[in-house]
Amino acid sequence: MSSSSPGSPHPLSALLGSTFAAGLGYGFLQLLLSMLAKLPPVDLDSGSLARGVGILVRYLLVGSVSLVAFMFVMVGLGLAAYSVQLLRERLTSSRHRSSL
Repeated sequence: MSSSSPGSPHPLSALLGSTFAAGLGYGFLQLLLSMLAKLPPVDLDSGSLARGVGILVRYLLVGSVSLVAFMFVMVGLGLAAYSVQLLRERLTSSRHRSSL
């Protein structure tokens, strides 16, 4: 597939997707930091079942949000690297065509 075909990926579209994913990752990171600041501490005087459920819910919330934030940041980094690769391929193919 040549780089001029209509279905080929463009470096700017990959960079736009990277920016969008990194922005979502940053938003989820800010949500995580806000959650950690505002979650009340676990009451150690409560019953063992209530304390266990409270700890379980806290770990599920914090773990889920941190996993989503990490995932979006990694997708953003991967798309940024992909846009660099696409740009390098386009530059190489244009140099190759101009030398012919």
